[in-house]
Amino acid sequence: LNTTIDHSMKLSKLAFVGSQIIARGSSFSTKAPACVSRQSVSSLLVQETASNSYVSPSRSSSTRLFSSMGGGEPTLTNIDKDQMEEIIEDYEEGGREDSGYVVMDVREEHEIASSGKLSPNTITFPLQKLAQYDAFSLEPDEFEEIYGFEKPAPDETLVFSCAAGIRSVHAARFAAQHGYTKLVNYMGGASEWFN
Repeated sequence: LNTTIDHSMKLSKLAFVGSQIIARGSSFSTKAPACVSRQSVSSLLVQETASNSYVSPSRSSSTRLFSSMGGGEPTLTNIDKDQMEEIIEDYEEGGREDSGYVVMDVREEHEIASSGKLSPNTITFPLQKLAQYDAFSLEPDEFEEIYGFEKPAPDETLVFSCAAGIRSVHAARFAAQHGYTKLVNYMGGASEWFN
């Protein structure tokens, strides 16, 4: 019974986050094949949580985050496990300053507690909390006070991961809406990383 209640609560939370994202009116437009279809955000969030399965991509692809914008719109680079391992190595050796990366896992805290972090310095930044205060619109001091880490600078590369590469796309979309252009999505997520 507890498992059913926990699962129901997760789906309810994800549906709420999905409805918040849908309310913003964003849509997908792809330049190359990507890991996300044109389904509604709620369906994608539920699909990821329910299946936690992963289909291996071919190295990398790009996804345009907004179809109505002119030239220079943000592009999300989708990467595979080998590429993520390279980023994590650079990130762990050089930190944010030397690597230029900010690696964020947007899974819920209980998910990360269950499986572990991708790396010791990967930032836990649940999508629901990111969306709650529209994180990337906050001033740097307010961002750090609320989230406990320094707000990413516009010139840093934001690397997002989740369970299966779906919530991380939505986190990247939030960042793109606030001017971030160096965006990376680890498509395999924790489902691939820990298997």
